[in-house]
This record gives sequence, structure tokens and C-alpha cells, in this order.
Amino acid sequence: MITAKIVCQSKQETGEGDDRQVTVTFAPDYHDGRNKEWARWTPGLSLTMGLKGEVADRFDVGQAFTLTFTPEG
Repeated sequence: MITAKIVCQSKQETGEGDDRQVTVTFAPDYHDGRNKEWARWTPGLSLTMGLKGEVADRFDVGQAFTLTFTPEG
């Protein structure tokens, strides 16, 4: 299992009401040497998700998360 510390970098919203679509972009979280277990220098990572508005509301710009990569099977 590999984990990556990420931070919500931006949110771009289109539409209104129940039809809102939000593009949420994440970047590596460099705070306190995070990600050093898999990245020797500056970690490179790019993650963009297209979400329904109500799901995107769970993410705030600047909020940190742990992304876990677990092999299937």
C-alpha cells in the first residue's frame, strides 16, 4: 500500500442547483516532509476529479487528505 498526502488546490463550478458540476483539483501536500516515503525530492502528483455539486461540497480548498493506493486482488 502506498499513501500520498494531498491538498485540495482549487474548485471550479458550472451549472446551478441539482445540476452543479464541480472540477476539484488536488496537489501534493509538502507540509512537514509529507510524501517523503515515496518521493526523494519534490513529489510530482496531479489529480483532478469531476464531481456532483453535493459531493464536491465535502472538499474545501486548502484541506488536506490522505490518498491510499491499495492493490486489488
